Amino acid sequence: MEPQETPVTALWQGRRYYPISQYFRQRFGKRIAKVSVSVADQCPNRRPDTRLEQCIFCDEWASAAYPREAHRELVEQINHNKTLVSRRYKECDYLVYFQAYTNTLDRIEDLEARYRTALAQPGVRGLVIGTRPDCLPQRVINLLGELAREHYIMVELGLQSFNDNHLNYLKRGHTRAQNIAGIHKLAEATRADIGVHLIFGLPGETSEGLIETAQLINELPVDNVKLHNLHVLENTELAVFYRNGEFQPDSLETYADKVILFLRHLSPEISIQRLAGLASRWDELVAPAWTAQKMQPIEFIERRMKAQGTCQGDLR
Repeated sequence: MEPQETPVTALWQGRRYYPISQYFRQRFGKRIAKVSVSVADQCPNRRPDTRLEQCIFCDEWASAAYPREAHRELVEQINHNKTLVSRRYKECDYLVYFQAYTNTLDRIEDLEARYRTALAQPGVRGLVIGTRPDCLPQRVINLLGELAREHYIMVELGLQSFNDNHLNYLKRGHTRAQNIAGIHKLAEATRADIGVHLIFGLPGETSEGLIETAQLINELPVDNVKLHNLHVLENTELAVFYRNGEFQPDSLETYADKVILFLRHLSPEISIQRLAGLASRWDELVAPAWTAQKMQPIEFIERRMKAQGTCQGDLR
């Protein structure tokens, strides 16, 4: 028997969770696409003047969508990547996504010039700024607050986990307490949307921990969530762990069940940026193979939720 559509899923046009694309349509009145740019070239874990070690999962490109275009000037990157996006979406406006590395870790004059240059480009409705909860000094908070009064700003915080043991395993260099403090700091001083990036598939992960994470996010001023499966790339410490038999990535089935459990306990008012990560540089992917497929994990999770008759927030 086909699971019945609930009033909540009817609001999401039949989806089993609240996709951020629908949030953007509601907010801007049209389709919005993110245009990724690579401008920053450092993070606390890579600076020579820090005692932090590099995160075990991060390769030399630091999550950049188009790493080999980092030599281009910012406006050239925006125009080039808008052209790429427009091949898929014929009519849309854009958010410029400062994605790779830590995009609040620079001189404030340089940050402001960078952000305002991006906002001045045709069709750009706002910014998505990727950073960390421990890289939000007051001068940056002040700038983000000023920009958010004039434009749409989303700050995407790479928290990865609210579990200190997991954060230590990943060698992030920040804590659960710093994660929570960073969220509150942004919410209290700016009008920016707050997105949080989480990694699932860590050793010792439990159902209770996933539920607790969802419940904590429900209590925090978080607007959206981006989910990522821990996968293995070449030239990372995690690749050494994997080849030594010290780490085994989740199968798609196991990962999907974790995502679904998390979503069922997550408030239906929090939009979802992404259900799983994509290894865009296939030649560097070690495991699992399913991470190289863009749509397969998403479709698998959605089919599983539909077959179960479950949806975001139904266990909240």
